[in-house]
Amino acid sequence: MNHTEKVKQELAGKRGRIELSRRNFFQGAGVMALGAASAGMLASCAPAASDGESAMAETGAPNGASAAASGAAAPTGNEGKTMGEVLGAGWLGEEPVIEDADLAGTQDADIIVCGAGHAGTACARRAAELGAKVIVLETQPEDTFSALGNDIGHLNSSWQLDRVGIPEYDVVDFMNEYQMYGAGRVQPTLLSQFANRSGEALDWFIDGYTETEKDELVPLNWPVVDGYNYKKGPFTSYVGTCQFAGSVGMTDAVKRSQEKAKEAGAEFVFGTSAVRLVHNEDGTEVTGVIAQDVNTGEYTQYNGEAVVLACGDIGSNSAMYNAICRENYELGEYKDCAAMSGRDGSGIAMAMRIGAKVEIATGGDMGSHAFIPLSPMEGVECLWLNKYGKRYCNEAFGGPLLSGCAGAREPGDRAYLIWGNDWQEVFLNQLAGHLAPKEWDEETIANVATYMENAVGSGADGDDTSGKFLYCADTLEELCDYMGMEDGVKANALAAVKAWNDAHDAGKDTEFGRDPETMWPIVEGPFYGYPCSKRIGGGSLVATSGLLVTGQQQVQGQGFEPIKGLFACGNTSGGRFPMGYNGIMNGVSIGMCLCLGYTLGEYLATEDINQYCTLGAGNADIKQSDKGMAGPPPSADGEGEGEGGGAPA
Repeated sequence: MNHTEKVKQELAGKRGRIELSRRNFFQGAGVMALGAASAGMLASCAPAASDGESAMAETGAPNGASAAASGAAAPTGNEGKTMGEVLGAGWLGEEPVIEDADLAGTQDADIIVCGAGHAGTACARRAAELGAKVIVLETQPEDTFSALGNDIGHLNSSWQLDRVGIPEYDVVDFMNEYQMYGAGRVQPTLLSQFANRSGEALDWFIDGYTETEKDELVPLNWPVVDGYNYKKGPFTSYVGTCQFAGSVGMTDAVKRSQEKAKEAGAEFVFGTSAVRLVHNEDGTEVTGVIAQDVNTGEYTQYNGEAVVLACGDIGSNSAMYNAICRENYELGEYKDCAAMSGRDGSGIAMAMRIGAKVEIATGGDMGSHAFIPLSPMEGVECLWLNKYGKRYCNEAFGGPLLSGCAGAREPGDRAYLIWGNDWQEVFLNQLAGHLAPKEWDEETIANVATYMENAVGSGADGDDTSGKFLYCADTLEELCDYMGMEDGVKANALAAVKAWNDAHDAGKDTEFGRDPETMWPIVEGPFYGYPCSKRIGGGSLVATSGLLVTGQQQVQGQGFEPIKGLFACGNTSGGRFPMGYNGIMNGVSIGMCLCLGYTLGEYLATEDINQYCTLGAGNADIKQSDKGMAGPPPSADGEGEGEGGGAPA
């Protein structure tokens, strides 16, 4: 094997895509989408991916490593260690040793961006437009570059307000609702930037599109049905996500943005993978990155005042995924976590090896933290019952993704969904968001009507016209029998239906707090039921836990101090979905990648990027009265951890 072939083989696993088909993934979850629009609903939010195997080349950590290999170091005695040393024991590995003599050359710029996907391209383009010299490194070859997804979630773009006619959203309501989804763990400044500037970013992204091309962009869940109430309990339906379903697909859209970045002066180096950060001894300052040509194996050092990691997620590195998204790993009873559109986490690993912190999340990905009962009507908020026929949660609490956290902890591997003959009213009045239908047009309604009609008279055999077995009966007792309920489960189910109807009639659900206006009575037949498998843990679409960052997207290290010169964006960054991917808006993942890439590029090109990094000597100014709360006092000479390790200005 010659040197070039060997290097290609070694690099094949970098940021690779999991070989897992969408059909197999959804069948494993007991779900199937409702036609072309619904089939893209979850993948629409996934990041760009490249080909290759799924192990991390630098560490040699195998995909599907054991629980022991993915666990942390000893449970005690870790004080003073970095998160990488503790959390990454067994899989993080050491930095690759690359001598100066191994370098084929060096290049200098103001900003080095690692990754040319949604976030990286937006950052590079915006910075270049504002006068910065930018170099972008991308693993994929230029001629086969692809970006996954279809949808860009955002608020209040002129495309949305003026062209489509969607009412303006209140950004304050959005931020508060979003934090409810994230249990207060969302990085507030990043959320504020998205709420206030995502519309601006979308308009900027499609600047230069023809009027016809803009007309071809699809606003999801628009128009709403007559009388639609946007507010469902405490949550709002944020309709109008921009879907690239016309003549300009998402890959073409990102390529167009890359061309605009090039016109502004940004240089793109395709077929090149970043492998090591250039940093000082204690990891408090980064001045560049060393990258390797995937074809020749040559190393080049790229120096810059700022290095931006926009390398994607950890989805195809199971050992890393198991450790960082520990709750998902345990919910799946230690089935290895993997994401079908994931990268290998190499960007996150580079930063962790020098002391960066990663977001440890209760969830941390698109799907595997929740039980998502998608019926032939998608994530319809009907009556949900566990394997014992018991209702167990407010089914409408933020849509299936948030409600599904309760279901993930229910016993066994089966659940039941039940609704009455008013299926169309139920179907057209869901909380619009992830896992709900993306279209409420006549064609979609007709498709669902066919499923319902074909189920009538199918008896115990059920009907799978939709790709899922749907049952229908004239009485609830028969329906329970058709779905295979034992007598005790059947009794519980009938009692649950009665309690549901009573709560609706009383105007108050004291059992779980659901808004009674969304509790459609189950009183008239034919009655419909959908028994589904309960898959949690293991596979998902993309991991969302990334590096811990400040509100300026600067990577945080020891003492939670920002590492000078190092930034992270997109799925390499945390702070966006710490409770797992939320369903408040379709396309919010790509929307955040676009918006936060846009705002980061602006910040790096126009602000003093070192304003939040100060010399450690600044700690000497801590008042004596604060020392008891702040931890040990500074040393006698007043020095802290070195440059970048002190208190922020």
